[in-house]
Amino acid sequence: MLRSARRSYTAPARALNYCVDLVRASDPERYACNLHAPAAARPGLFAFHALNVETARARSASSTEAIASGRLRWWRTTLEQAFGGTPPDHPVAQAVAHAAAAHGATRRLAERLIDAREADLLVKQPPTLAELTKYAEATAGSLLLLGLECVGATGEAAEMAAVHVGCAAALATMMRGTAAHAAEGCLYVPADVASRHQVEIGRVMRGESSQALADAVAEVADEAVAHLLAARSATADVPAPARAALLLAVPTDLHLGRLQRAGFSPFAPEVSQPLGLRMHAELLWRRATGRF
Repeated sequence: MLRSARRSYTAPARALNYCVDLVRASDPERYACNLHAPAAARPGLFAFHALNVETARARSASSTEAIASGRLRWWRTTLEQAFGGTPPDHPVAQAVAHAAAAHGATRRLAERLIDAREADLLVKQPPTLAELTKYAEATAGSLLLLGLECVGATGEAAEMAAVHVGCAAALATMMRGTAAHAAEGCLYVPADVASRHQVEIGRVMRGESSQALADAVAEVADEAVAHLLAARSATADVPAPARAALLLAVPTDLHLGRLQRAGFSPFAPEVSQPLGLRMHAELLWRRATGRF
């Protein structure tokens, strides 16, 4: 990967604290995983995860597509400034600038988040499972690759595992978020999968469950499981520091298990509930055993 030139930039504590608070409130699973990463890597991890929160909510927090697009254009310009060491007066921008300087982070990986979010503004339902997986790789996959740079442990095996964990995590998140997405007028069950299982889109948008929908969600979940298994099959070749950046595999695995126990119905109440103590216990065990 091409790396940006390292520059001297120190983010104020206010900016880093803002990022921590934002991730804790909006993405508690990544927050929990970051607490198990090396201390030196955490500011960078929280910075990029806060950037993810800001760009991900551009669509849901905007009343029109034009406003959402404007937000993302602002973030694209802001990334350029942050990676150049001259961030605007925004706490996430300042924290990203610090992460870029401290870890030589790859600007293109952060830009892929913007690219994917911009493309997503035009999509009400992805056409194919392949396209949905591509989106997962560009978002969660890119974040995990940035995480590897924050812990200082890149390499072919680690990067391959990061992409697979990212795909699994994003696919699982999108399936368990079906009810929330339907309320916003969109659906992340791909059109080819929905058609194969004869899913009635109107029923989904009305918040109605069906066996057809459960079967379609199960197919996407199976793809997520395959990515998770592929990532974990490379554990022996992934350096120990990199494994700490891949702990997102833990809540992903738990969510997939919960979906399965709910019969793959994304409208089952338990599917959207926080993971709680089990996730924290599993994270402790995985960290202690050097696994992800």
